Amino acid sequence: MSDLFLYIVAGLSGGAMFVFILYLFPDQSEVDARRRLGVGGGVRQTPSLLLRIVRPLFVLLVPITARIPVPKYREKTRHKFVTAAMEEITVDEMLAYKIIMAVSVPVFFFFSVKSLAGRVIPWWGVVLMALFGFFFPDQWLNGRVQMRQKEILKALPYVMDLLTLSVEAGLDFVAGIGKVVEKSAPSALIDEFRLLLQEIQVGNTRQQALRNLAFRVDMVEINSFVSLLVQADELGASIGPVLRAQSDLFRTQRFQRAEKAGAAAAQKILFPLVLCILPAVFIVIFGPIALSFLYGGGFAAKAG
Repeated sequence: MSDLFLYIVAGLSGGAMFVFILYLFPDQSEVDARRRLGVGGGVRQTPSLLLRIVRPLFVLLVPITARIPVPKYREKTRHKFVTAAMEEITVDEMLAYKIIMAVSVPVFFFFSVKSLAGRVIPWWGVVLMALFGFFFPDQWLNGRVQMRQKEILKALPYVMDLLTLSVEAGLDFVAGIGKVVEKSAPSALIDEFRLLLQEIQVGNTRQQALRNLAFRVDMVEINSFVSLLVQADELGASIGPVLRAQSDLFRTQRFQRAEKAGAAAAQKILFPLVLCILPAVFIVIFGPIALSFLYGGGFAAKAG
């Protein structure tokens, strides 16, 4: 009976490893097809290791989650996918991922605690871990969105300076963006500007392409920048002064964010200073005095 159990466990482990490797390395035909279409560089990238591991499980639930009537959540999540520039997962797969995590996290902790500590997790602990697993994919997606927005915000002043110089040198707005995309290092903002140029090339108006840029990035700075450009385009005003004012504003905001981060770092360092460094300093300074007071002059004589 024990040998049969070992054979079953070995077979299941081998099958799980095969499925994991199958989903870890994409199908070559799919890679070639995506390369011919020019989508995602030919590979459906999945940077999250946890997502790679769990994908063989939650793809089985996609036909079920596709029928869940949550239109507002689907629209909101789809917008976050666009903002984070994610192509490795769909909304239906995200719902299935949430269900799998809500089940797998309590099961994992239940067997871990039972095998290591010999105890059973109470029912409220199982509920809390199930809630944690259910909402973890949403927090992961929000982290991806914030990371990409921070990358765009970091590159925005430099890119705006280049765009301003290009327009003031005599190029129009579209040609200036093309020159910035050509000369700048790869970044999330440059990718968005490249998409902006592609939309204009396929026939969209400049105003619609700018509005699509603001929708994809979903940042206050980009929204204000796009609003000013659209307004200047509608009124027929020159774009050069608008870009110069926006460039100065973004540079000033960057310095203000740096000063704010420095002030916050000075406040955050107080906690490890009080908890870790000051006790050690007090022990070094007042330790000999306390020992001298407790043992009288004998300790001082021996120390001497």
